[in-house]
Amino acid sequence: MSLRRTLDPTLDVVFKMLLTRTPQSHELLVSLLTAVIRPRTPFAKVVVQNPELPSGDLADHGVVLDIHAQLEDGTLLDIEMQSDKRPAFRERALFYWARLYGSALERGAEYHALRPVISVLFLDYRELQGERLHSVFEVLEVHDQERFSDALALHVIELPKIPLATAQERRDEAPLIRWSRFFAAKTDEEMEEVAMGDPVIEKARQSLQTVSEDPMAREIARLRFNAQVVHRLERAALLAEGEARGRAEGEARGRAE
Repeated sequence: MSLRRTLDPTLDVVFKMLLTRTPQSHELLVSLLTAVIRPRTPFAKVVVQNPELPSGDLADHGVVLDIHAQLEDGTLLDIEMQSDKRPAFRERALFYWARLYGSALERGAEYHALRPVISVLFLDYRELQGERLHSVFEVLEVHDQERFSDALALHVIELPKIPLATAQERRDEAPLIRWSRFFAAKTDEEMEEVAMGDPVIEKARQSLQTVSEDPMAREIARLRFNAQVVHRLERAALLAEGEARGRAEGEARGRAE
């Protein structure tokens, strides 16, 4: 396998820089959201509300580097990439949705001023039990599927499930599968192969190259990657410690009995 020259877009900070800080970012973000949400009419404009990076917190693995955006109709978006499985991910996803949903309601305003919020969650690990690459969660009545509200939608795209994409997904969600393969590519050659024949993915590849050639961006990515490595090591150490303690307690109980 050849040495990779580009930064890894499954690293949340690289994902955010790619979609918010290059000349092609708006076009790429519109294309990605169109592939995920599949709107009835094309998105004319997507406004990113938080393009900045919290430089002082990049080494804190607990900081979530998501993208907040807004569509022309006022719909709010929470977009993120997660490469590591985190405890209580689903509860945190709902909390971030709720925080963004409530942020639009100023004191004294009527509730109809609230805007729908769509969460778009790319995961580089398996979170859900099913085999579907793209899962969509909404608020529906459990018997007849009547929709309670259009205010909530959570899209979960699990990159490890690309090979398991159903025939229907391959037919109906081909653009999303190409985007998913782009993010999941392990080498530059694999990324080039995904980009062949797709002008937007090729622009994404070129934009990623531009980001990767920026020394500041590489340093930011290095800090973020190191924070993730430290978190994994600490989590593994805590797990091993807990297992050792459990074995010791079990042996002690056995001797007492």
